[in-house]
Amino acid sequence: MTFSLVLLAVSLGVRLVLGLGTDVYFDEAYYWQWAQHLDGGYYDHPPLVAWLIAVLGVRLTALLCGAGTVAAVWGFARDVYGQREAAWRAAALWSVVPAGILAGVWATPDTPLLLCWVLALWALYRERWVLAGLACGLALLSKYPGVLLAAAFVAACVRARRLPAGAWLTALLGVLLFLPVVLWNARNDWVGFAFQLKHGLGGTGGWRTFGEFLAGQLALGGAVLFPLTAVYVLRGPREQFLLRAAAAAPLLLFGYAAIRTRGEANWPAAAYLSACVGVAGMRPGWFRAAALANVAVVLAVTSHILFPVLRFERDVILMRTHGWAELSRLGEPSKLFPGLKRDEVAVAYAPSYQLASEVAYYSRFTTDTAGQARRSQYDLWAEPGVSPGRDALWVSNGETPPEELTARFSSVEGPVELPADFRGRRVHTYSVWWLRDAKP
Repeated sequence: MTFSLVLLAVSLGVRLVLGLGTDVYFDEAYYWQWAQHLDGGYYDHPPLVAWLIAVLGVRLTALLCGAGTVAAVWGFARDVYGQREAAWRAAALWSVVPAGILAGVWATPDTPLLLCWVLALWALYRERWVLAGLACGLALLSKYPGVLLAAAFVAACVRARRLPAGAWLTALLGVLLFLPVVLWNARNDWVGFAFQLKHGLGGTGGWRTFGEFLAGQLALGGAVLFPLTAVYVLRGPREQFLLRAAAAAPLLLFGYAAIRTRGEANWPAAAYLSACVGVAGMRPGWFRAAALANVAVVLAVTSHILFPVLRFERDVILMRTHGWAELSRLGEPSKLFPGLKRDEVAVAYAPSYQLASEVAYYSRFTTDTAGQARRSQYDLWAEPGVSPGRDALWVSNGETPPEELTARFSSVEGPVELPADFRGRRVHTYSVWWLRDAKP
């Protein structure tokens, strides 16, 4: 148990230093923007992450949900094995899974999904139908792949040739909790469902993108844990078939999706929850190997994020975690453009929803996207009004303001460069333009 406690302590330390030592990155800022416009759904995902951010803030949402997920894994494993030692192994192993640490530090839809997933799986395993319905509904309110819990449960029922009557109550509660998302989609031409289907299964893929999927699982799941997950799914205990199905469903779905399009490595993260419970029941050597392999990755990446030594031509990790707070300088525009007062700026535009959200978070300006921005929630919100004579800003990573935007203003001034460095590394260079005197 000592080894497990050391792992938990390391995980806690990593989460705290990353939470305190990094900027709010663009996905978090985007969901923070959602939290300023609370609704029953959004273009990209269901609403639970926005609801939580509205109550708890960005980082506290991630840290509390992450801690809750570790605790829930402990309780689930304690029920499965009837012993505390296995429970500590499962919780400790999950605490150092890279995908779990990501969701436990940076607030994304995976953050509440993972907590609700393990709670729902635990309740289904114990046949606590009301709790299962509530947890399943909250999982669906977190992210659409929460429906894979139902697929795993149905597979377990088919194998057991038994459908408990209480499962209908679970289904009813889950559907009722998910109803706001359905109604929101119905009011918005089903854009949320359509976007996820296209995002997950559209585009072009092949064996190359499938290879990227496997590499992503070795990185975010674990070089040892990912193969052990496959072993657990295929040869795990018969009485743990529900857990094995819950591990298989995300990996199979997103593995198939990877053949059709390039996806994200974190998509099957929920698979490793029940996998950690399964590995906790294997030989201790496998648990130690999986945990040590993940700790090595977590510590290496954390050290690079906080004290980078290696240099890369395009350091995506540093670009995502640092340099965004420099955008707070936009809040005093007179320091960039003498004569421009904050209350004269009606809106700040950006060429992407990511940058628009970062500008909103750090400057507290009303923001919108323009130009060739990918369709996002910004396209569903009402366009910010710019009264005649008011000014605006265009903030980009070097792109000039689009003609359809500049045509709405009498003159354009800029750009002013806003460099953002971290420990001597240039991570971003923002270009800021002053769009002056909106035309009638």
